[in-house]
Formats: sequence, C-alpha cells, structure tokens
Amino acid sequence: MRLLNTHRSRRRRGTANVNIHVHDLAQMFNSFDPSPFWDRDLDRKAAEFIEDEFTDKRSADHWQLHVYTHEGIASAADLQAAIERYYERLALSTRLNLREQIRFGEIALLVGVAVFSICISMRGILQSTLHALPRGLDEGLIVLAWIALWRPVEALAYGWVPLYRRRRLYQRLARVQVVVRVK
Repeated sequence: MRLLNTHRSRRRRGTANVNIHVHDLAQMFNSFDPSPFWDRDLDRKAAEFIEDEFTDKRSADHWQLHVYTHEGIASAADLQAAIERYYERLALSTRLNLREQIRFGEIALLVGVAVFSICISMRGILQSTLHALPRGLDEGLIVLAWIALWRPVEALAYGWVPLYRRRRLYQRLARVQVVVRVK
C-alpha cells in the first residue's frame, strides 16, 4: 500500500482534503478482519495516516477523504460505512477510557487527601510531643504530604486532555466524507 498526501493543505470554504492512493480498495481494510465491508476495521497504517493528516487540519469545518484506486470491489458507500463505524467504535472506547481516567483521579484524590491529612497531623503531633522535631523528619512529612496529592491533581487537571482531544478527533473522523475515484 502506498499512502501519499499529494494534495497540499488546501482549505476552500472551510474544507480540508486528504488524498490516499491505493492499488486496490481492499488495502484500506484490515486483511485479518473477516467482517463484511460495512463493519470491517480499517488497516492500521491507513487509519494512522488518516488520523495524522486530519489532526493537522482540525480547524477546517468539513473534512473530505479522497481515495484514488486502480481497482476494488468495495464501493465508496462501503468504505464510508466502514470508516464511520470504525471511528465510532474508537470514539466510544476513548470515551470509556476518559471516564476511567476521571474515576481514577477522583479515587486517587481521596487517597491523596487522606495521606496529606495523616502526614500533616503526624507532623503536628510529633512537634507537640518532641518540641524539637528533627528538620529532616519535619520536611519529609511535608514533602510526602504534597507528593500524595501530586498524581491525583495531575490526573484531574491535565490527564484527561489528550483523551478528550483524541475522542473529538475520532468523532469528527466518523463524519468524514469519503470520495472514491478509480484511476
């Protein structure tokens, strides 16, 4: 399979076009997937190419995928349906991963707050008991308290962003307009 983007990033009236040149339209599909065309998975290299190319064109209002082929038994409608279902499944999977990431962050935050509270409480108890808490122990408890919050805050503040962006990409790719042209 030869994947080329011979079409420069042309944007007319908010439309981004990506071209793929294949010898046979069947090259667009995963050869190990026995499903009918409407439910087949895309070839991983073709899917990666499509994702990479359209990632650079996120600002366009409409996306079109032009597939140039010499021969093929699948129609444009078959390829359109396969792309829609493939990216709908990926969007759903990514949505579930996003939900799991947020759930992990919430649970980790509860654990982090508990560890933070224990560390700060231990520091206060030790200071009142020993009157002169060794500096290493004092600072160690403070550092441990803040480290316990680090990962939960990172997960809730930033960890969801890549999953959210990927889900939005897959949702848009599920709506890409496919045009098949036989050379």
